[in-house]
Amino acid sequence: MAVTPTATHAYNLFALTMESRYGNNWRASIAPETIAALADEIVMGFGGHAVSPTLTQSGGSAPTVWRFPDGSQARTGHFGLRREDLEEQAA
Repeated sequence: MAVTPTATHAYNLFALTMESRYGNNWRASIAPETIAALADEIVMGFGGHAVSPTLTQSGGSAPTVWRFPDGSQARTGHFGLRREDLEEQAA
């Protein structure tokens, strides 16, 4: 039985949270800094550790790459939260 990567669970929670709080058009109605902050909070809640400089450290110029305890990865930034391609991670 395949196990769902933590990055997938984090992405799903982020998407559901944004849509339930702000509606389907949340990207247009919320400040990018707020989007990034919520994405970071969700990743940290799932036990993610920053692999690259965080949004605060980079001044928002680059997304943050996170690694979860199961080895899956995600990126956060002004765009929200994105899962890293699992095939890229295996390479």
